[in-house]
Amino acid sequence: MLFRKGWGALVSFAVMAYLARVLNKSDFGLLAISSTLIGLIETVALSGIGEYVIFYHGDKEKEVTNSAFWLNILLTVVVCAAVLVAAPFWASFYKDDRINKIIWLLLIGFFFNMLSSISVAQFRKTLDYKPLVLIQTIFGTVSQLSQIAFALLGFGVYSLALPNAIITPAMGIALIYKSGFRPRFNMNKEHWGNIFGYTKHVIGARVLGKFVNEGDTLIVGKFLGMELLGVYNLAFKFAHLFFANFLPIITNVTMPVFSQLKENIPRLRDNFIRTLKLIAFVTIPVISFQILFAEPLINLIYGPKWHDAIIPFQILSLFVLFKSVGSPTSGLYNATGKPQIGFYFLLIFTPIFIGSVFLSSLFKSLIITTIIVSAIRILGTFVHFFLSGKIINVKGLILIKETLKPLVTVIIISIPVLIFRLFIKMDLIIVEMLLFLTGYLFLFIKILPKEWHEINNDVRQFLPDELSRFMK
Repeated sequence: MLFRKGWGALVSFAVMAYLARVLNKSDFGLLAISSTLIGLIETVALSGIGEYVIFYHGDKEKEVTNSAFWLNILLTVVVCAAVLVAAPFWASFYKDDRINKIIWLLLIGFFFNMLSSISVAQFRKTLDYKPLVLIQTIFGTVSQLSQIAFALLGFGVYSLALPNAIITPAMGIALIYKSGFRPRFNMNKEHWGNIFGYTKHVIGARVLGKFVNEGDTLIVGKFLGMELLGVYNLAFKFAHLFFANFLPIITNVTMPVFSQLKENIPRLRDNFIRTLKLIAFVTIPVISFQILFAEPLINLIYGPKWHDAIIPFQILSLFVLFKSVGSPTSGLYNATGKPQIGFYFLLIFTPIFIGSVFLSSLFKSLIITTIIVSAIRILGTFVHFFLSGKIINVKGLILIKETLKPLVTVIIISIPVLIFRLFIKMDLIIVEMLLFLTGYLFLFIKILPKEWHEINNDVRQFLPDELSRFMK
């Protein structure tokens, strides 16, 4: 899984760098708006069903899995119909007919993602990641590279969406075949009530969460225009690049583990805190690196055309830093059978967030909007620490303190890097980068030796045996 995510990040990184140079800023805005509609409706349909398959450990697992599959199919049909009706109105609202065509392409991929979601849940439940990783790596690579091929063939903005209509269906079929799951015609509808009982809060939480995640996209696109949305979207994706590829490695493993430990609070607490520490150790320096070296990174990878994305990228990276270290909290709610916690939080948080973004858009400034978006989301992350602390019987402030310890070493090493940049009037970016990375690791080992020992042991569990033995 580590290789797959690392490879996926590398390919995505290279493809986006190329497309950013050949496509217009507004093209990225159009794709963002189109994807948002699919994502909002997909969230309603997909949320919670796969998690219920993972969560359920009773004596009727085969029946429950079969029931979940047919419920999933029913929701797929409903969602596809809803998208087909909504797409023309969505395109009209944002005044671009191309949005309608992009949505149709994305809808095909959505259908097959839905079809294979139960198979993916089975892989995750049994922790059988090898076939899942292999299939997703192969098709993910082909999908990313095909975007370049379509761009070279002159498909323009559609090159970003065409792989969803061609590659994603093939991947979905491969996942279903390899999982060995074969649905029976008996739908086992008697289990639908229990599934809905679990998923209603998951669905509610994720729908509201989707509005939080995508509300800024909708508002920026409508009030600031597609070009600024394109800048914002690229900055947002680049800020999330490491987060999106590293965190699933942890969360895909930890949710089934948390689910198995839900009755043993001391062990659950220990595993949860260790997970937070591991994520913080890796993500805090990486994302701090993004902030410190934003300008050379943006100019080198995407080109001078995207210079306007530098400051939004730095601001969003700060938000992603806190989002990363707090990311296991939502998984803890679902794994312990308490998805209502996340739902009730978002019920309060969503209108506050959307209202704040809407007010920020009145300034007609992408920078102001980005600052407000990030500040509100960071506050939300801190609330999750306190909510998750109640589940594992530990104070939220203690969780925050334990998690953010690596931030101390980052701040310490950042000071000489900034002084070096200020007084040495030479372009020595590589030297600054090496100073930051090696300095962080050295200071972490010296200042936090206990945490280093724990993390060193935990990291070896995610590495191949050869590398694990090398680290001993």
